[in-house]
Amino acid sequence: MSEKRYDDILLISDLDGTLIPRHEAIADENLAALNAFTAAGGAFAAATGRTPEAALPYLDGITVNAPSIFFNGAMLKDLTEDRVLEVRTLDGDLWRTFAARVLYQFPRACVEVYTEGRCHIISPEENDDPRLTDEFYNVNHTELRAVEDETWLKFFICDAPINLKFVERLAAELGMDKCSTSFYSEANYLEFVPPGTSKGAMAEVLRTMPQYAGRRIIACGDYENDVELLRMADIGIAPEDAADAAKEAADRIAPPCRTPLIPWILREVRKIKRSAALQRFFLFCQFRTQPYWVRFDV
Repeated sequence: MSEKRYDDILLISDLDGTLIPRHEAIADENLAALNAFTAAGGAFAAATGRTPEAALPYLDGITVNAPSIFFNGAMLKDLTEDRVLEVRTLDGDLWRTFAARVLYQFPRACVEVYTEGRCHIISPEENDDPRLTDEFYNVNHTELRAVEDETWLKFFICDAPINLKFVERLAAELGMDKCSTSFYSEANYLEFVPPGTSKGAMAEVLRTMPQYAGRRIIACGDYENDVELLRMADIGIAPEDAADAAKEAADRIAPPCRTPLIPWILREVRKIKRSAALQRFFLFCQFRTQPYWVRFDV
């Protein structure tokens, strides 16, 4: 296969802090490289903690030709067909109890409940995280009792890091670890998703789909919520300015996020392919120079 063809690769990338510098738009170089990648047979998927609606504006103009991961692994959705393929949910009344305790004990926190279509903020509006107005979230300010009967995909708390440590203690006290997976997606963002849920776990679902059989997975991420994705990939890549946990899980370290990532990845892929081609050539030459009784020794 030509080193400029990518029919054997599935590229999965986090958005914020990886493909896109925080609070900015995607670089033209990344956009052009991604479209060149997919035009040459590559499969591309996003993997983000965002809702589909909050991610789409950042993906405008990009060919996303593989199902993408949302809510940090709670949803797999085919954007080209606007079809949800798989969803994982937070089940049980204990979540309503936990949410009520968080609201009572942490009155300055921004507390968010994510359902399939919306971000519901159940804390006072003055506590809102500023990102919500700038980053295309479909926000519904409401009360806990209004969403108690909804199907929850993710529970999210934004507060000072020291307060979130106490939220973790509360979660342990109530046994939330037995019915969820939790992690930080920023120092002040603590998230709870269904048990066994992660970007990496949903990427494994993607790997099993027949249309991606035999493709090597290259995954990119920058924070704790990307660790499982980086570990499951054939090649995991973290930017130089990523969190330590992400860099420890990665196989390769890319330049900082503000340096366009995708052109760098494609150059690395071409190097790998050239190296593999050279290895095959050298093995062939070595084989040809062996005496025939060594080559065909039985």
